Amino acid sequence: MKKHLQTVLIGLLSAGLLHTEVYAQAYTDINRTESDHDTEVVTIGKSRIALEDAFRIIKSNYNINLIYEGGITTQKFVDFSPKMLKEKKPETVLNNLLFPFNLGFVKIDSQNYSIFKRMENTAEREPTVVKHEVSLLQIGTVSNIDANSAARVAKGKVLEANSGQPLPGVSVSIKGSSIGTSTDAEGKFQLQLTDDVTVLVFRMIGFKEREITVSASNMDKLVVLMTEDAQALKEVVVTGNIVRNKDSFTGATATFKGVELRSLGSQNLVQSLKTLDPAFKVIDNNLSGSNPNSQAQIEIRGKTSTPNASLVDEYNTDPNLPLFILDGFPVTLTIVQDLDMNRIASVTILKDAASTAIYGAKASNGVVVVETVKPKEGQLRVSYAVNSEIKTADLSDYNLMNASEKLEFERLSGRYKNLPNDPSYVNQLRLDSLYNARLINVQRGVNSYWLSEPLQQGYSLRNYLYAEGGTNELQYGVGVSYKKENGVMIGSGRDTWGANINLNYKKNKFLISNQLSVTGFNASESTYGSFSAFANANPYYPKYNADGSIQKYLSFVSDNKDKPVVNPLYNALQNNIDTKDNLDLNNKLQLVWTLAQGFDVKAGMQLVKANQEAILFVPADNSRFDKLSVFEKGAYTNTQLQTFSATANLRLSYNKTFNNKHVVYFDAATEIEQNERDALTSTAVGFPYGSNGNPAFAYSFTPNSTYNTYLSDYRRNNILVSGNYSFNNRYFVDASYRLDGSTAFGSDNLYSPFWSTGIGWNLKNESFMQSLTWLDRFRVTAVLGLTGNQSFGSFASVSTYNVLTTPNVFGSGYELEALGNSELEWQNTKEKSINTDISFFNQRLTLLGSVYQKYTDPLIIVTDLPSSTGIVSYPMNVGHLDTRGIEATVRFSPIYDLQKRIVWTIALNGSVVDSKYGGFSNKLAALNDKAEANSQSISRALERYIDGYSPNDIWAVRSAGIDPITGHEVFIKKDGSTTFDYDPNDVVKVGNTRPKLEGVISTTFAYKAFSMGVYLRYRVGGDYFNTALYNKVENITWDAIERNQDRRALYDRWQNVGDMSSYAGIYIVNTTGNAATPMSSRFVQRENTLTGESINFGYSFPNSKWLKPMGISNLRLNATANDIFRLSTIKAERGTEYPFARTVSFSLNASF
Repeated sequence: MKKHLQTVLIGLLSAGLLHTEVYAQAYTDINRTESDHDTEVVTIGKSRIALEDAFRIIKSNYNINLIYEGGITTQKFVDFSPKMLKEKKPETVLNNLLFPFNLGFVKIDSQNYSIFKRMENTAEREPTVVKHEVSLLQIGTVSNIDANSAARVAKGKVLEANSGQPLPGVSVSIKGSSIGTSTDAEGKFQLQLTDDVTVLVFRMIGFKEREITVSASNMDKLVVLMTEDAQALKEVVVTGNIVRNKDSFTGATATFKGVELRSLGSQNLVQSLKTLDPAFKVIDNNLSGSNPNSQAQIEIRGKTSTPNASLVDEYNTDPNLPLFILDGFPVTLTIVQDLDMNRIASVTILKDAASTAIYGAKASNGVVVVETVKPKEGQLRVSYAVNSEIKTADLSDYNLMNASEKLEFERLSGRYKNLPNDPSYVNQLRLDSLYNARLINVQRGVNSYWLSEPLQQGYSLRNYLYAEGGTNELQYGVGVSYKKENGVMIGSGRDTWGANINLNYKKNKFLISNQLSVTGFNASESTYGSFSAFANANPYYPKYNADGSIQKYLSFVSDNKDKPVVNPLYNALQNNIDTKDNLDLNNKLQLVWTLAQGFDVKAGMQLVKANQEAILFVPADNSRFDKLSVFEKGAYTNTQLQTFSATANLRLSYNKTFNNKHVVYFDAATEIEQNERDALTSTAVGFPYGSNGNPAFAYSFTPNSTYNTYLSDYRRNNILVSGNYSFNNRYFVDASYRLDGSTAFGSDNLYSPFWSTGIGWNLKNESFMQSLTWLDRFRVTAVLGLTGNQSFGSFASVSTYNVLTTPNVFGSGYELEALGNSELEWQNTKEKSINTDISFFNQRLTLLGSVYQKYTDPLIIVTDLPSSTGIVSYPMNVGHLDTRGIEATVRFSPIYDLQKRIVWTIALNGSVVDSKYGGFSNKLAALNDKAEANSQSISRALERYIDGYSPNDIWAVRSAGIDPITGHEVFIKKDGSTTFDYDPNDVVKVGNTRPKLEGVISTTFAYKAFSMGVYLRYRVGGDYFNTALYNKVENITWDAIERNQDRRALYDRWQNVGDMSSYAGIYIVNTTGNAATPMSSRFVQRENTLTGESINFGYSFPNSKWLKPMGISNLRLNATANDIFRLSTIKAERGTEYPFARTVSFSLNASF
């Protein structure tokens, strides 16, 4: 229904433009006769004139345009009185003049009125003033051709090429003349032709113009297919509260319609955007995988901040996360991910300074503007959508040993041999007995596949119901949605729900709109805990006892070396609780006052209130409490978070065209914002066995602890001035200036200015380009600006204190917990970009490209302080980050047959990004030394601050491989020499996690009502530190030997003199002479991948006869597969705590 209604409104606008293309002359060449027997006369005054002449007088007096067909005034005369022109509004004159002739009119805008012949069943109605917002479909602008006319009549229907849906409001005109008509609600038309007519022209805003040759054989059965004009539909860029003409806007943006986003899958908006735009990157989380409760890590055009986690408050966001705007106001990533895809009308990604600078201190990471569906006037319309998903865990990246392989690996590693310093004969007998017991299990067929135990068939079902309608003055839209989602791990899920009410009231020059939404979610984590517990379980252990019961321990040996091995199923089947419930109330109120045409005052306010409660309960039976007293077994943690935000803004907007060449846009705005967060966490311990998690049953709170509280209060304000000017649609310029104030930075730097400027050139509109008929579009823009980043903790500039719980002789005291930096400066990013937009051959070939730089200076980094200060860390401004990149998109349609309704398009997009630090010198040497001291930590190895290097670099000692004689690793020192001894001072850059090139290859195909699309993500050249090799092939300790390992540990490690292997000999770490394997370049692998990101199929049933008895006007079915396959050049475990998933979804959309 949304698509149908959109085309109706577009048809209204299309008709409004016809006065300059089709009806400008009002058919002055039509002959008139005054014979009484065939002339209609209406007496309303003393001067008897032709209706055609009366129209001319009205147009001149009121300075308006009247649009109508030539035959509509034939043989019609009126007695016209000058007194009629004393009416202030032309509507009154037109009503009195037209009603006796069974004619009506539509007020398209302040200067254009369309006159039409009423349908037969409306002839007796009272005259009505129809305002310009009323749909042409409601009034009935169907040309009524005189059945007795001897002239030829062309008849037919106009359809949308992809869906086959009828298009109302399409302009149909005779080429080379001003005679025409428009299609009705069913897309039908009929037009009286002259004898020499051969070509009809079909026009509609948002669609490509068509010319059809008329002949005697087809003139009464024409079927015209029109395809969307992507450029025309996106001719307006919505950057939030500011609207700009795309042709004269210098900013780098990408706009996608809701239907386009939904076709790629129904998971969430973020997953669809990463497929469509190369600048929008979602970083894979190899820990959480497909966990429905995890938040995406997103970057737009690379990083602008360091990966230092100390900068982020407990409840704050990733400092590299873009800003999300929903219907003009900022929202959180959680709200965007939970947003029902059916509510989305369009999404615009703002990438560079020209498009993002209006958001000032929040814009350096890019901005994502989401517009939801707005209610439309008319009779009640109802749409319903249902979507179901089936998910299956993807375990193809796991390469674990089976029972016999694992036991053999343990034997070769020396697991069942006495240590050299423990030659006890009794101990060896015990080890032999242990080995034989496990061997018996293997020989009797025990080969447990633990990976399947915590898994289930994931499933989700989403329902969405929306109703809209209203009058010309009041429109309403009401929607409800509910999604129940079960993840691929048992017990994990996320139920989201929401309701929204949109009201628009228009009266004269005022528009008041209010959007109230109530949303919430109930999230639960798997009671089976981390997936790694099952991946680590040895396959030679039976899962269950002979009677089907589950034992707590798989192996229990009570000596100092052997630790009990817990059965992961035992802990999983306890009464574990890990839930999070959330409720959000959001109300947006907006007022628009139109002072004059193109001159508006807008005021808005958003109030958001959210309550969240998280509960984590681990029962007393859990093995983690085995060594604790009965009064400490079991733990219950409750966290309550309350947030409140208020935002208010005022904006003045002005746009005007002068002499049809000069176009000016101007906006001035101010905004204030306040955000409050208040959290309280309490932990109770000691629960009876079998407890259901009720904290009333707890024995006490955690010993020597208190409530943990968190309170933050942000305040921001800003003023903005923004303008755009274009000359003759050839040259254009943008400029904006914004002054931001924030409490997140030092008291000495409360305010910071941000600005942008851009210039552009439409080369296609130059006279020397007009002869290039194969060139459709050629735009070049250049942008320079300064934006900021406020996604940091509120405590960076504020010192915080903690109350001492132990009193002394002087009373209670306080201790300094964190030292704030009152001189902390804003982290600003200077952006430069050059953008191109070129299309050829009637838009069959399109090229989009951008080259950009994002220079962040200064950075905010938390540094270590000497222990003598009593403070662990301190935030400071130091260094800069220089990010540069290129992104490009190419689209080509090898098949483009609109008449047969066949379109095939191939597209390729890609991006290259690189970042480098600078300006550190030796200021952060302490952080680098700390990283070297923790060289066994993989996360610390990625965190070095050295001039000229990237935050994505991997640091380790270079390796020359494994010595075939000794089986030991050979290291390469900084001077190029080799050694068997590891030295952390030889650590250098050995790789970079950022791929050399990443993007999507896609192809789409449409034939009549059928459509399909295939989107494949490619990744070339990124480096990956393979933790499976580092932790499961080598570095196997006495604790790790009791866990299952990668098969390469058995088959690919060095064993005999002369073996050429990539991995060191088989042994257990920390035994005599066997030290831990250090991090080296051996574990860094170059990864190239190809992923089946989205494969979709769809079919529409527009206005099908078999649907009409059910009241359905349109029905569409879709099937989509996401992440259905993944090919990689390396073997690495993914989704170690929660596996990734392959998803197949089915959706149904019906309009009533």
